[in-house]
Amino acid sequence: MITAGFRLELLASLGGVPPSGSGGNFNGSHSNRGFSHAPVSLAVFRRLLSAVTACNGYRPPIMPHYSALSTSLHPTKINRMTRGSDVPGLRIMFTMLCTGFSSRKRWSRLSLLLPLFLLAACRGADRMQPQQLRSEATPPLRASATATPTSTAEPTPIPNLILGVPPELAETASAVLSDAAKLEFNWVIQLNPSTPDQSQLERGEIDLALLPDADGIPISDRALVLAVPFDSDWSDLSLDEAQEIAAQGSPFIATLDWHDMSPDLRALRVDGVHPGEEGYPLRRSWSLHARPGLEAAAQALAPLLAERMGKDRVARLAAVGDVMLDRTFRVMLISGELDFPWRHLGPQLQAADLALGNLESAMGTGGKPESKGYTFRAPPEAAESLALAGFDLISLANNHAMDFGPTLLLQAIELLESQGIGVVGAGANEAIAHQAVLREVHGLRLAFLAYVDVPREYRGFDARVWQASAESPGIAWADLDRIRIDVAAARETADLVIVVLHSGYEYVVPPSAEQVAAAHTAIEAGADFVLGHHAHLLQGVELYQGGVIAYGLGNFAFEDAGPPESGILQVWLDADGVRAFDLIPITLDEYGRPWQASDETALAVRDIFLERTRALLHTP
Repeated sequence: MITAGFRLELLASLGGVPPSGSGGNFNGSHSNRGFSHAPVSLAVFRRLLSAVTACNGYRPPIMPHYSALSTSLHPTKINRMTRGSDVPGLRIMFTMLCTGFSSRKRWSRLSLLLPLFLLAACRGADRMQPQQLRSEATPPLRASATATPTSTAEPTPIPNLILGVPPELAETASAVLSDAAKLEFNWVIQLNPSTPDQSQLERGEIDLALLPDADGIPISDRALVLAVPFDSDWSDLSLDEAQEIAAQGSPFIATLDWHDMSPDLRALRVDGVHPGEEGYPLRRSWSLHARPGLEAAAQALAPLLAERMGKDRVARLAAVGDVMLDRTFRVMLISGELDFPWRHLGPQLQAADLALGNLESAMGTGGKPESKGYTFRAPPEAAESLALAGFDLISLANNHAMDFGPTLLLQAIELLESQGIGVVGAGANEAIAHQAVLREVHGLRLAFLAYVDVPREYRGFDARVWQASAESPGIAWADLDRIRIDVAAARETADLVIVVLHSGYEYVVPPSAEQVAAAHTAIEAGADFVLGHHAHLLQGVELYQGGVIAYGLGNFAFEDAGPPESGILQVWLDADGVRAFDLIPITLDEYGRPWQASDETALAVRDIFLERTRALLHTP
């Protein structure tokens, strides 16, 4: 009930009567003349609204934390802020307050009306009968992400349960409440995206809380990421170091949920394991807590939260550079040693959802070598060897796929597809060569395209003559207009588009102008990730218009071609594009076979990769 003391305090807070001990000023800034110098703060109005609506026997709705009323408040916000009040005219008066600051004179007049109106409202509230407080015994109600009370012929106060969630989980929680609204859910739940804690539950400020612990109803267990800028030198932490940083914080390392990662950050490995890999040890549990008496509501809401927070549509891609299975590889594969190229490599390709590489040779038997500097032909056994390594997709858009003519190009496609390996960037005609290869991973539809644009050889050979035509086999050339058309078409049928680009100059670190133009065109057209090769050495990564471009991944299996330092680029893709990427350093031995790099060598390879990435950051 509104007491006489509160009415005096109400007048004092509005400037009509100075509060006790204030020396005649309101908060040290407002004079006894009311609001002629500054507007009333929203905090003051919240107190008044709370006091008036408290007469009705239930809590007023949560209001946003604006520092002061202003003309920026839209009428729909006013309706939400005064929803739940049965005091006649309160919404009208608040609308006047929110829209009446255009002149001091107008506000001065309103400041005279406000105390009178609220006192009259309080007297009217005194005559109201107390209404039923919120309780578990309230008739069944539907959940609502907006907490809008259900209208009835005779207005009845509708109890709200307030769910406190961290801001970073507000979107997920809102989706959960929308799901609940479609079900026979027995509570109306209002979302409070703040940083909840147990004390708020104890004080009754919120009714339910999603907290980062394992003490309530279990909801989710997620990887907790310690991240630095993606071009940072840091790469690894011990579990003890990671736990200390997670507990105490660091001015140099961000702590965030794996779901919230973005490619401008790099997740630090903990005990050698990346957050996107199995066995990552740094985790954060989430559980749902409730005030006493509201356990049933928490039990009903928990499965919906667990289902939403447990979902993570993310695809892990392992991308590598050039693979050439001629020379020594050819001899060993024909002899039956199909694992010879990969014998010293770990399970990095098999562990990925999709493994992608570029086959830098023809494949099959027969054919006539082209008149060019180097011609490579892998034996038919190479297809089975690639499948054994874990490859799912192979690009043939390069300057060696037709080294032995169009017949072996078609033979290579047949051999690869017989092993369950998809082929992109080449085909029996132009339409097939430019057709996207589609794969679905964890509900994500991925489209792959591949192109080649390499300069004319010093001996005169121009790979452009291998372009597929309407009636003849060939490869997909990186014509910019065609890239735009192909990417746009792929975007119509897929969630994400990945473009493979064989371009640049051999043994030259900076990407060529043609390489950059093709990569940028692909991203501008809607691609999410561009994977490059041809230079036979590592090149840097560029973040461009929301996409990620890895210009060159060097060699993966290639005898006698370029420096031995190389890598496997792991890329995690979600519905928004690239979530994160990470280079696994490798080195090539004297036969061109990939080995997982030792700790010392791995550090050197990462340094090379980061140095070349930083150079791209500072390129005009």
